[in-house]
Amino acid sequence: EGPCVFITFPGVPFHYGSPEGTVRSQVHLCFRGERVTRYCAEGLITLRETQLFRRLRNPEIFFRSMLNLFQLLKIPGCVPHVRAVLQLEELLLQIQEQPAVPDKLYSHYMNDLLILRDKIALDPLRDWDFCKEALRINLSYVHFRRIFKQATGWAPGAFLLECRLRQAEKLLMSTHDRVSEIAQECRFNDVYHFSRIFKKHCGHSPADFRKRYGNR
Repeated sequence: EGPCVFITFPGVPFHYGSPEGTVRSQVHLCFRGERVTRYCAEGLITLRETQLFRRLRNPEIFFRSMLNLFQLLKIPGCVPHVRAVLQLEELLLQIQEQPAVPDKLYSHYMNDLLILRDKIALDPLRDWDFCKEALRINLSYVHFRRIFKQATGWAPGAFLLECRLRQAEKLLMSTHDRVSEIAQECRFNDVYHFSRIFKKHCGHSPADFRKRYGNR
C-alpha cells in the first residue's frame, strides 16, 4: 500500500510485525508529557479508531524531517531541543495533511478474523488466548481487538462469552445435567458467577430458562 505513517495511543503497548511473506522498514519516534496532552486536546494529534494509517504523499521529505529531528535530539542544549520540538510539531502538521488510507488496508486481516470468529463459534469451550491469536496474524492485541470488533461487531472476549452462553442454553434445553456441571463445562468460574451472567444476558436464571424451554 506504500509508505504510511500512524500514531499509536500514548501509554498503550503495541506489537509490530509484517504480514507473512513481506518485509517492511519502520522508524519510530516516542514522546510524552503535558505538551502531548495539549496536542491531543487541540487536534494536532488525532487518535483514530478507524483509518489509523495516513498515506505519505512525499515520503522522502517526511523521512528526512524525522532524521533531522533525531539529529537535533542528540545535540545538548536548550536551542537544539526547542528546534526539535518545532520539528516535531511540523511533522504532526504534515501527518494531519496526509490522506487517510481506506480501511481496505485491513482486508487481509479481516479474512483471518472472520475465520477466527467461526472457529470460536464452533468451539467456544476451548481455552482461547486472544493475545496469541493477535501475534499469530502479526497484530498488537489493541489493533486485533479493534479490527475484530470492526469485522464482527463484538469485542473478542464479549463474542466468546456470547458463544459460551449459547452453548449453555443448548445444554440446559437438551440435557438433564446439573446447572453447576453446565457452568463448569462452559468454562465459568463457578455456578454463582455463571447464574449471574446468564440472567443478565438471557433475562432468566438458568433454572428458569430450563423450565421454560427445556425438553420435557
